[in-house]
Amino acid sequence: MTSFFLVRHGETEWNVERRIQGWSDSPLTPVGRAQAEVHGRLLATHGIDRVLASPLGRTKQTVAPIVRETKVAAEYDPRLREVCMGEWSGRTSQEIQSSYAEQWQARLDDPEGYRPPNGENRFDVKRRVAPLLEELNNAPHDQIVLVSHGITIRVLLELLLGYSDETTRSLSVPNDLVYCVELGSADPTVRHYLSGEGPFEGLFISER
Repeated sequence: MTSFFLVRHGETEWNVERRIQGWSDSPLTPVGRAQAEVHGRLLATHGIDRVLASPLGRTKQTVAPIVRETKVAAEYDPRLREVCMGEWSGRTSQEIQSSYAEQWQARLDDPEGYRPPNGENRFDVKRRVAPLLEELNNAPHDQIVLVSHGITIRVLLELLLGYSDETTRSLSVPNDLVYCVELGSADPTVRHYLSGEGPFEGLFISER
């Protein structure tokens, strides 16, 4: 049995301002730093073997207490970065709709295949994370933490669970959520933790 713990980075300043981050960055807020501490304490109870993370600044900040609590050094893998949003990074959705009205509509029409100017689409993310999951499935580790981003985590869930893009695209992945996907001889199972509480069975359905 291999367990994948999927951790989103803590809340950032741009999350609060509702700015798209992509490969750009903003620091964690005090709330985000507290969320990272909770993630670290939670994961320390699970006998973690390996910690892999996106190399972006917000994930590095989130990983620090996870490393401290689990006593497992972090490995940084660029395949776990968020989808690249190109020229849209740092902008709010309102700003994008004002400056890129036709492109914004194209994204709404094709949310999986559309690429922002100089950016990526979800197929690009799948192409880079699928080989990583294959490598990890073949490695001798049982409890693996992946610290990543909202869209990338949705793609990871899609690949690990065999779900449709439509199902995972509609999921809420808040900054205080941790997913645990278990792979073994039977069908994969998923449960989640919210603000360190749980586990709760199945996918997280937001009522916020």
